[in-house]
Amino acid sequence: MAHGDVAELAEIWGPPTCSAPVRADRLAQFAGVVPDLLLACWREYGFAGFGDGSFWLCDPEVWQPAVDAWTDGLELPREERWVAVSRSAFGDLQVWGQQTGSRLTISAHHGWVIPSDHSGRALSDDGRDDRLYTLLMCQDRRSVDLYGADRGPLFERVRALRGPVGPDTIYGFVPALGLGGALRPERAEIFDGPVHLELLAELSERRVVDKEDLLHMWIGK
Repeated sequence: MAHGDVAELAEIWGPPTCSAPVRADRLAQFAGVVPDLLLACWREYGFAGFGDGSFWLCDPEVWQPAVDAWTDGLELPREERWVAVSRSAFGDLQVWGQQTGSRLTISAHHGWVIPSDHSGRALSDDGRDDRLYTLLMCQDRRSVDLYGADRGPLFERVRALRGPVGPDTIYGFVPALGLGGALRPERAEIFDGPVHLELLAELSERRVVDKEDLLHMWIGK
């Protein structure tokens, strides 16, 4: 996938609303670990928030403890080194597998780890770029939002009540869903993102959930 596709991120979201430049040592640390396409996004945008902070490019080093807390010990389709690529304002992480280019979504508020790929076949460099391109470009404001008890989107309502989140903060709910809480705007607070996700991993019954199962859950509500 050509690096001209980096521009598509801003075409989908508009220009970043918040951005921190990526240091040269971080780029060097992940060169050869993540696809060149992701490095190109970091160079172009930094660790950036788009859509008023509803979608973020992650610093993998900062979010690695949260990724480990959610993936360690789970029966996932394959063993991988999982790397956080992007996340929502609510802390839903899009995670990429270094060895095969596999993808996971970690939906911490629900306690779900959702594999997107089931083939264990290692990909070529172009294939890895293609799969990462799909991971990044298939997201939009609707897909990164949460939907509340009234089935309405939450991001704009929570942002109006609590203000924006930053590069390392997320909206969480008090009490957490696993402790009987509800997805209501007035229940949201701003938390340190990685720390809160680690806490949710301890409080939650972590479940590996297929996308088909999610569809049946939604239809059954």
